Amino acid sequence: METDQLLLSTKWQGDFVFSAVGQGGHTLTMDAHQGVGNNQGLLPMQVLLGSLAGCVGMDVVMILRSKMNEIRSLEIVTEGDKRQLPPKEFLSIVVTFFVEGDIEAAKVLHAIEVSGEKYCPVAHSLKADVHYRLMLNGEEVGLNEQ
Repeated sequence: METDQLLLSTKWQGDFVFSAVGQGGHTLTMDAHQGVGNNQGLLPMQVLLGSLAGCVGMDVVMILRSKMNEIRSLEIVTEGDKRQLPPKEFLSIVVTFFVEGDIEAAKVLHAIEVSGEKYCPVAHSLKADVHYRLMLNGEEVGLNEQ
């Protein structure tokens, strides 16, 4: 299997604020909700929902590229239902497309389905195994070592 590696550096800015910088230099600020943090950025779970919406949205635009002049507006709202107890992961996510324009529903539905089933790496990454590493003072430390 061929792989491509993406890199995102996320640095602590103080309190609960983290700033993420991608390979292209674009930044994203995250913070905890008011009461824990200072509400200075998006919640990490909101970023995850936005990543899914952006990914599927880009695929839909690509698939419908020749029909985009028939679309006046496109908005994607993602809603995630989270477990109430830690780790408070998403139990379900609903992605709703609001489209205005003179385009056949079947074409838009097809583009959404193809993105979700075949193309959108964010949707597929929600099923990925996640591994953690610790580099402490320049040395790798095993997470099982105490």
